[in-house]
Amino acid sequence: MLLLVSAIILFMVFYQKKMIQEQIKRQKLELEFQQKMMIAELDSQESERRRVAGDLHDSIGAMLSAIRLGLITIGKQIPDPTRINDTKEMLDETIGSVRRISRDLMPSTLEKFGLAHALKELCERFQTTSQLAIHYHEHGEIKAIEAKRSLMIFRIIQELLNNAIKHAKASSISITIYSADTLQIVVEDDGIGFDFEEKHSSKTIEKGLGLFNIDNRARLLGATIEFEKERKKGACITLTVPYEKSV
Repeated sequence: MLLLVSAIILFMVFYQKKMIQEQIKRQKLELEFQQKMMIAELDSQESERRRVAGDLHDSIGAMLSAIRLGLITIGKQIPDPTRINDTKEMLDETIGSVRRISRDLMPSTLEKFGLAHALKELCERFQTTSQLAIHYHEHGEIKAIEAKRSLMIFRIIQELLNNAIKHAKASSISITIYSADTLQIVVEDDGIGFDFEEKHSSKTIEKGLGLFNIDNRARLLGATIEFEKERKKGACITLTVPYEKSV
């Protein structure tokens, strides 16, 4: 009887251990599947951005430039080119807007010169279009980062800047980069503040398009995002990205 009881106990222990191992294995497979799905979704978004950016630059941009040249030619042939000049100015603004949208969709500076240059250019463009004071600072040298990871970091900062400009009612925004063992990017504004818990728990389309993508990208980067909760005015958001993790 003692041997039988011992055998039953050993069997139960072995069975439970096996079940726990299977559960851990299943959870790991589910996590890997979710990560692959997130990567596929983000890659799909970037492919669509790249396609639209190419169409804007190569097709629409080229056609608008051709129309501009036609207007200049017509303006030289008529006695009063004032109305043509007004139309040409509007067309120049439209061409500039198309170029800005194309750069936002697929930042060529990121591929050519790296993350720091791309973020600095992003701040300059946002400052021009929003008429807000946007300050950019660097502390330490940013190490080489894989292209896909750089693009994810860029998209997170781009979304945080968008949120600050659209919702914070700020008069100034600052982007500060600290590079040491990790890459740390701090986005700070002097606006009305930001209730991260409320926004994060929201099920609105705005949250889905904004914080959802930020969360996904941060998770794939192995990064953390901290929102300063005790701040009385404005918002301060810190993105910390490890250099060594690969996507």
